[in-house]
Amino acid sequence: MSKHTSNNLRIKRKNLVWLKDAKGLSQSSIDKAAASIAIYDRWLKGKDYRAFHSERARAFKRHLQGLRNERTGAPLSAATINAVLRDVMKLFDWMADQPGYKSRISRADIAYLTPDRKSEQARRSTMWKPHPSPEQVNHLLSIMPSETVVQRRDRALIAFLFLTGSREGAAITVRLRHVDLAHKCVQFDGRSVDTKFGKSFTTSFFPFGDDVERILRDWITELRQDHLFSDTDPLFPKTRVAVGPSRRFQAVGIAREPWAGPSSAARIFKQAFVDAGLPPFSPHRVRDTIAELAKLHCRTPEDYKAWSQNMGHNDVMTTFSSYGSVSPGRQVELMGRYRRRGPLPDEDAVIDE
Repeated sequence: MSKHTSNNLRIKRKNLVWLKDAKGLSQSSIDKAAASIAIYDRWLKGKDYRAFHSERARAFKRHLQGLRNERTGAPLSAATINAVLRDVMKLFDWMADQPGYKSRISRADIAYLTPDRKSEQARRSTMWKPHPSPEQVNHLLSIMPSETVVQRRDRALIAFLFLTGSREGAAITVRLRHVDLAHKCVQFDGRSVDTKFGKSFTTSFFPFGDDVERILRDWITELRQDHLFSDTDPLFPKTRVAVGPSRRFQAVGIAREPWAGPSSAARIFKQAFVDAGLPPFSPHRVRDTIAELAKLHCRTPEDYKAWSQNMGHNDVMTTFSSYGSVSPGRQVELMGRYRRRGPLPDEDAVIDE
């Protein structure tokens, strides 16, 4: 190993420790930063971090434009490129204050890693995103198979995500004790549930209907009565795999351990929609569906505030700005209605009359 490579590894490791212990980032955020830096390292080919300059930054940006997704073969999206550039910028910005580096790395040169404004604006866009309608959700859950315990778990997982607006990473860390069926709510305890930023809050079931709630209720009853699960066991245990009659590994039931990560839950979610003849929606779109459902139930500012809090948002504007976009078709429909209706009457003029 060259001296440059060992120095790079040492300062990179120090930075990751700083992200965890000084900045308090979650392990998933640290892993994403490490993955971005690894892309830079592969391109750098062992050259010294301290030899960073503006031309190197510009060359790395051109390199990212030419990279392709290893799985799909498609060019990297603007969001992915921006995320990599931001992570690498943060690394060098931190190094610019470290002994042995601050005299060699200029923040003026670091600025050359800044993503272009057009792609950055696209990343921050809050435009409407395709998502399942409440009717599609109910249809999906009504036709999902439920013959095996794994199928019933998968169906209950999807019902839970829509009833609570939970992210899949949080859902797989929920324990039975967190669910209060009597009051139809879930306590997302940030100390033990993998919530965003470790936040704790209570979510009452969103109004998707009794049939959806029954799916979750029946699943919890099965876990407690048939599988003898206790309060400390996971609500969504991982699949138990063993050698089957054909001498091949196959799913034979459920274990008592939770999934190690959210990828399996995300895959189950997408595949369920595909099997139902619907688009492969991502679980990230669950909250868009819930925001659409709000339009059917919320009438007053208090209604919207309660709905927003139930999604775990402190500010109702977070709900509107992130998930409240109107679909293009609905936008055109509303504007046509406004043109036909004309302006609303002036209240002062009505009073004068």
